[in-house]
Amino acid sequence: MTALAWPLRLYVGVVIGAAVPALVLGLAVLHAPLTPVDLATATALFALGWLAQRHPVHLGPKTKVTVDDAPFFAAALLLSPGLAMVVAGGSKAFGLRFSGQIPLYNRLFNASAALLSTGAGALTFHAIASGPSLIDEPLALLAAAVVAYVIRTELVDAAIALQLHRSPLASWWLDHQRDLIQTAALYALGGLSAAVSHGAPWMFALFVAPVALILVSFRETLQLRSTTRDAIVTLADLIDARDAYTFGHSLRVAHYAEQLARRMHMGSVQVELVREAARLHDVGKIATEDRILQKPGRLTDAEMAEMHKHCDEGYWFLKRLPEFWQGAELVRLHHERYDASGYPRGIGGADLPWEASIISVADAWDAMTSDRPYRKALTRSEALDELLRFRGTQWDPIVVDAFLAMLEEEPHASRASTIPATAS
Repeated sequence: MTALAWPLRLYVGVVIGAAVPALVLGLAVLHAPLTPVDLATATALFALGWLAQRHPVHLGPKTKVTVDDAPFFAAALLLSPGLAMVVAGGSKAFGLRFSGQIPLYNRLFNASAALLSTGAGALTFHAIASGPSLIDEPLALLAAAVVAYVIRTELVDAAIALQLHRSPLASWWLDHQRDLIQTAALYALGGLSAAVSHGAPWMFALFVAPVALILVSFRETLQLRSTTRDAIVTLADLIDARDAYTFGHSLRVAHYAEQLARRMHMGSVQVELVREAARLHDVGKIATEDRILQKPGRLTDAEMAEMHKHCDEGYWFLKRLPEFWQGAELVRLHHERYDASGYPRGIGGADLPWEASIISVADAWDAMTSDRPYRKALTRSEALDELLRFRGTQWDPIVVDAFLAMLEEEPHASRASTIPATAS
């Protein structure tokens, strides 16, 4: 957790901390007498939630979804708020694989988010519902589903927003519209299974097949996104290939950035986010004229201003694609400076995400150690001197220090020898 910026560490701690009194309150005050049917229902839903964690659908290298919305929503409708929170939080915490790749804080945060959102949904339903029949409570069902969904997504979105220094509401619709149909189907299935299985927990077994069909739908969506991702990465390579001097540049920058992110002990999600954004950091140059990209000398002020537009161009291009929206902001910021004199936004210091600074250092290192039309590549010693010279002004000193330590301990990391430096 120490690899997280302090606002994110604080937020994660607050969410985990809030789950504890919520669970205690739910069990102590809001818990109805436990019946054998309640126990059987809770056990069945816990098992379904656990299975959902064990079989996620990977929507991308850094994103995965589960179908646990269905059993969690059913728990909110059929069980007391306290018991529903136990089912959601417990199955989430114990269902995630204990492979060593998921930090404890990540496991606890996800369990807490599931617990809080399910508990809120249960409270909403029980506060509005007036009768024992679920079918006769459409308003309560809809309200509970909306509350549970919004709280769950916003708890996670807020963590991502703190990581990327953006508003958690800024792109909510863009983030979630792609999965809205499948998610709505999961909540509907959860409500239907609760109505059919009310008093007969064994009936939940009948809903395994429909949930599996939704999983198939998610996987088909994944295939489409994977195709889109491959096309955009190919586009980035084609942009590099427009200039013999930058051929392979984005691939090398991604290589350095990934190594540096790991060196800084970032989580696997952050490492993948950095690698992907670095891979596409120059995609905005698709809008830059060849005469500027291939000019065999230094650019004029007007040409430099045109070149500077590639950060925003890349941001707006990637922001429209659900597969790349998280990395879009990092692409936009990769020419910002620690002293806030960079472009296009002119931010720096604590406002500049480490992820963007990592890409900036990796980009600069590859540029300095590669030939350009107007100069030969700097030697390793000269490039190191440049990093030290602009440490604390152009680049975040923490990131520079980590990069220098990486080069000292792993000299081979200073050059991705298997990646082409020039066109053949």
